[in-house]
Amino acid sequence: MLRELASDLPGFRAARFAPGLNVAVLDSTTTAEPTEPGPRHVAPETVQDIIPARRGRASVVGYTPLGEQWARDRAAAAASTEADTGRRGIGRSRFAAALDFSLGGSGTVRATAARQELAESSSTVRFTGAGETVTATRSGANPGELSVHSSGTDAQPWTLPLADWQQWLGQTLFGLTGADDEPSYRSLMAYYLRDADHGGLNDPIRHHAKQPAVESLPPLAHLFGLDPALVEAAKTLQASRRHLRSSQRGDTDLPNGQRLSDATASRDLANLTAELATLELERAEAAADASWRSTRAVAGGLATDPVAATAALDAKLAALRARRAAVARYADAHAELQRQALELRESVRSDLRGRHDRLTAASNLFTRYAYEMFGPSRPAALTVAARDHGYAFYPVLGGEPGAGVGAMTLFCFDLAMAVTAHRAGTGPDFLLHDRALYADLPVADAAAALDLAARVCAVEDMQYLVVLDQPKLAEVGRYDPALSYHECTVLTAI
Repeated sequence: MLRELASDLPGFRAARFAPGLNVAVLDSTTTAEPTEPGPRHVAPETVQDIIPARRGRASVVGYTPLGEQWARDRAAAAASTEADTGRRGIGRSRFAAALDFSLGGSGTVRATAARQELAESSSTVRFTGAGETVTATRSGANPGELSVHSSGTDAQPWTLPLADWQQWLGQTLFGLTGADDEPSYRSLMAYYLRDADHGGLNDPIRHHAKQPAVESLPPLAHLFGLDPALVEAAKTLQASRRHLRSSQRGDTDLPNGQRLSDATASRDLANLTAELATLELERAEAAADASWRSTRAVAGGLATDPVAATAALDAKLAALRARRAAVARYADAHAELQRQALELRESVRSDLRGRHDRLTAASNLFTRYAYEMFGPSRPAALTVAARDHGYAFYPVLGGEPGAGVGAMTLFCFDLAMAVTAHRAGTGPDFLLHDRALYADLPVADAAAALDLAARVCAVEDMQYLVVLDQPKLAEVGRYDPALSYHECTVLTAI
């Protein structure tokens, strides 16, 4: 469980987390006050069993920096603005970038100024995992290493390579064992810290707008408890199809620009076979006819010499046979890939039947979460189906089209995913949604989502972290004065 997050990014005040719903507020109406750095590696000892209700700005958590680097005076830099990008979601917040960076990610943001700030800053995260409280500090000046300290040892903080940090996080947070068919730690964490700058909040199935569908299978299969071997088989099949397409582009026996698909290869092969049979008959007639007609059309021209006519037909036959052989190769290859795809689909169907109970539980969570927010007006279902490329996930939120339907579909999917994985020990006990998810939501939907997250986390012993602009939070507070949450930090600006 997350305890604390600090960064010397401009306008950043350290966040202290509690169980349940944690709100990081982006406030552009006040200016950051200078603060004194706290002692090194001091973990917060307070544990809140009940999430206190917060009203407005009554419970701002103080600035308690974590690492040695926080001894620098950041008062001037803290007067920068968080609202530095435009349009829906305004890009990735510094809060999300700092947490991602501390947990082994790139922490990148699209805005040029913010990228420079990240490169010049350090971030520290403290959390409890594997029975110990771990504090890790990572600097943009040396992102390949971290300074790590654990409550399980009396040793001073030590330097750890980034790859080792990611490996430990994968084992601790996601139960990774290092098997060849497992997804990477970062591909898993990307679903918990979605990057708004790269379309991470556009599609529940993808954490990046350009992520191929087959690349989403390994992490989702792990989080939903599906067979990783079948995912690898799907990736291998996809790679074989790409290789086949590449081979066609470089094959000189095919006409320039011709591309053969599963459907066209067999049809082209049949057409070429018929054309070849006709041409062979014509060649036989030409060889037998010593008095070849001088006006016989051959290969687009006229031939008066029987020998020349026969030679032209021979050349045309050779080219046609080479083309037919190439098409036959690709037709056989397509047929083999189709056979493998059908076998894979049947294996996936069998696997889904064997994991019916767990998948049904995840689907029921998705449906129940949507029902608690919208009632019967938006029927919802999460379906996992067998396809030629392996598993296919279909989260659907029905009803009339409207603002925020896509965002709430993603919210329900992520919450169901996080709870399912946490229950199975294959996912962490926290989930972050950046402000982009809530930027365009109607206030009723935003309030319903936050209330649901608070109640689910209280039952599941989890944390839901959300970054909200202060006006949006105030709007939600007026709509639902009873909403209970923990204000983990206020990020200030001029």
